[in-house]
Amino acid sequence: MKTKAMALALLLSLMGCTESSEETKSEVKKEMEKAGETTSEAYEEAKESAADSWDETKDATSDAYEDGKKMASDAYEDGKEMASDAYEDGKEMASDAYDATAEKAGELKDAAAKKAHEACVKMKEQMGGDVSECDD
Repeated sequence: MKTKAMALALLLSLMGCTESSEETKSEVKKEMEKAGETTSEAYEEAKESAADSWDETKDATSDAYEDGKKMASDAYEDGKEMASDAYEDGKEMASDAYDATAEKAGELKDAAAKKAHEACVKMKEQMGGDVSECDD
């Protein structure tokens, strides 16, 4: 647009230097005014388009930020829940293992006591002692 306006200005100045008719000068002046209006309109449209693009970019960025925050919050909550579940499962497994160990320890204790009693009875029988002493 600037090139067109400059060309028209040059043409007008050249026409002013030659003895041209007032009508031609008037036409060139109108053309220059029209070019100026067109340039002004194009500038305003570009400004509006840039403002609209900026607003759309801000909105999209804000939406993406909020979506990201929600996704992070959801992931955090899911992770917290999974960790809590794993902790509870671990506690239950440890409790079960403790109970099984205690039961096995009781069985081993009973078996050891039985073997000690049998050994005591056998020894008393071989040595001629009182077998009832093994019941203590």
